[in-house]
Amino acid sequence: MKLGVQLTPWVSASDLVTAGERLAPQLDTIWVQDQMLARNVWVTLAALAQRGCGVGTNVTWPIGRNPIEMASSAATIGELLPQGRRVTIGMGSGGALVGALFDMSNRAAMVEEALILMRSLWDGNEVALDDFPLLGSRLGYVPGAVAKLTIPVVKKPDILIAGVGPRVTDMTARLADGAISASNLPVHSRAAMQSADYDSFTNMGPLVARASTDPNFRLHFGMNLSVAEDRETARSHARRQVALIAGNPGMWPVMERIGLDMDSVHATKNAFDQGLGVAGASDCVADSVVDALIIAGTAEDVLEPLDILRQLAFAHGYTDLFLGAPLGPDLSLASDLLADRVIPELWPNRAI
Repeated sequence: MKLGVQLTPWVSASDLVTAGERLAPQLDTIWVQDQMLARNVWVTLAALAQRGCGVGTNVTWPIGRNPIEMASSAATIGELLPQGRRVTIGMGSGGALVGALFDMSNRAAMVEEALILMRSLWDGNEVALDDFPLLGSRLGYVPGAVAKLTIPVVKKPDILIAGVGPRVTDMTARLADGAISASNLPVHSRAAMQSADYDSFTNMGPLVARASTDPNFRLHFGMNLSVAEDRETARSHARRQVALIAGNPGMWPVMERIGLDMDSVHATKNAFDQGLGVAGASDCVADSVVDALIIAGTAEDVLEPLDILRQLAFAHGYTDLFLGAPLGPDLSLASDLLADRVIPELWPNRAI
């Protein structure tokens, strides 16, 4: 079982690298979110790799990006990794930020084209760009052009796909090296995993079936948490993150089906509509909604719910885990708490 942690680029790059370096001795992968308008994910991963961390994107996307450059970036980072470490690409089609900046039509098909193109480049092939019409139409590939990386890729990255729905699940099962999910999304929340409808929410069946017969096909599950020395400080930070999820009507059908407090959810959206911002909206988020999506509290508080969630994940066929964002209001403190009091309790063999 591989274990990682997910960092978000809302603190300085030096703080991200310090946190990753702090946790790396106990973990396999330091995952970094790709937030296009924040600190660059590839630069951050390169710095982490140079410090000895196994690294990954969690997640990036090809919409508005050139997968040729993404493939080159990942291959270059691979040259910085020490022996025994790997770079892994978690890739999806992007969320609200991507949708606000770029045309999202045919996004699942573009992810599929990007996966095939990047992997072919890592294999050292001369790649006919005409074989990727959707990417070509967006990026202006020259008709008849051929691309080939000029560097050998010794450590070929795995590609994990994030997303739900039959189209994405089918593509992931056929082509990817695995999938990546997280508990702060209602469809993958603890409540959803405890319901009889989880498979219908997620279409996980084909992925679990392949993972059961192919040990190289990995299903990564993120357990989102917020930890601090003070319980209410940790919960307040989690509440702000949950407000952003609850305020998205696209999440509501599943939230209602798994029994979340929809009066609270609607009040949260109304607060955003009234211009009250995250601070005002978070005041409307019920404790039960927070607890459903993010585990929050002191290091001691989070141990039991993390243990329950990881057991649910394994029961549903997941093979690997990561501790997911936001981690805590103070990244440095959260890293210390995870390294000293959470990871050693839940994974004693990783204690240092």
